Amino acid sequence: MNATRRTSESLTRRDFIRSTALAAAAATAFPHVSRGRVIGANDRIGVGFIGVGNRGSSHIATVRRLIQAGENLQVVAVNDAFRYRLEEAAKPTGAKAYMKHAELLADPDVDVVCVATPDRLHVPQAIDAIRAAKDVYCEKPMGHWTQFELSKTFYEETVRLKRVVQVGNQGNSSPAWQKVRELIQQGSIGRVQLVNAGFYRVGDWGERMPIADPEAQPGPDLDWEGFLGDAPKVPFSVQRFFSWRKYLDYAGGPCTDLFPHVFTPFVSALGLKFPSRAVASGGIFKYTTYDREVPDTFNMCLDYPENLSIVIPCTLANNYPPEAAIRGDEGTLTLQNPGEWNVGFDSLTVIPLKGEPRVFPAQKLDATPAHWRNFFHCVRTRQKPVSDVEFGLHVQAALNMALLSFLKERVARFDLQKMEIVL
Repeated sequence: MNATRRTSESLTRRDFIRSTALAAAAATAFPHVSRGRVIGANDRIGVGFIGVGNRGSSHIATVRRLIQAGENLQVVAVNDAFRYRLEEAAKPTGAKAYMKHAELLADPDVDVVCVATPDRLHVPQAIDAIRAAKDVYCEKPMGHWTQFELSKTFYEETVRLKRVVQVGNQGNSSPAWQKVRELIQQGSIGRVQLVNAGFYRVGDWGERMPIADPEAQPGPDLDWEGFLGDAPKVPFSVQRFFSWRKYLDYAGGPCTDLFPHVFTPFVSALGLKFPSRAVASGGIFKYTTYDREVPDTFNMCLDYPENLSIVIPCTLANNYPPEAAIRGDEGTLTLQNPGEWNVGFDSLTVIPLKGEPRVFPAQKLDATPAHWRNFFHCVRTRQKPVSDVEFGLHVQAALNMALLSFLKERVARFDLQKMEIVL
């Protein structure tokens, strides 16, 4: 199996030691503070962005639209490991530009940060941010698939330091998914037994990302060491730097890059926490002609202590979408014509075992602005966001378990007492 040819990417002893060392280093990089500037209801919030590639730039645009709509915010600082991207992001905003994220976190004008770097850097940089007394909007997946211990540290430190963290699972802010949650809680289909959903796409463009500068080299304009973080130290490659989603060192393929869109809203709607076990299969079945390491076909099955299963297949070779269904012991809830999974769907249908089906209108919209508004509201009120770090940890555990099951060809289990993934 092509995707398993590099067993060093799984949770080996070396990876555990590396992640543990990074956690210790992060603990001393910034002072252990439990308070930052107290932000009142009418105070301006200074926003910094760590990582301003495609997703980070999109978040800058969202925040700028919120500012135009009257939100009392300011884009004050940006950071990126590639100077060209950094300067392009700084131009339209007038933000201060930093090549090192630690420099941005030391800026007293920055109250909150958005972390939108490659997966491997999310948790280490978010830990640095909360230890620097910043609140955090952390892109999904919350962390890399080798970093569950570090993800637990992130959760524990967030609680200890009383920071506000929103993980970028914007489906949690979608009105359509809120309706799903209401129907489940009302018992419209009885006790849920099984969820069937999937992610289907034609094309490998999500992994074979554009090479912005084929001649780029490490140096003052490209921070290769900063990009690597706690990943294995390998020679510089423009492919790895710009097209990092192809590689297991930095990403996890459909499981961690795509399933947060389709899987996460179900976790929220059903109120689930840690799965009890996970199994997964798949491989590189379609895109076999280049140095791709992550699978293009991935099938995940999770069992939960609530006696229900979630089954999610994925292929990047076919985009025909079967209807998603939540199956209960008294009926079925189906979701019609989802767009991007976290934005909603055209309608919901409750099909009881006895009686007539009921159709509920839904709404497709980009919930990202609402997700940011929820985050900023919680920054001011110190309330818990709709996709807080504890929720992020539950999702991360499930995705990590599935990918480790696939790579190791074993059943992954979760030990709730020890808070550990066991293979």
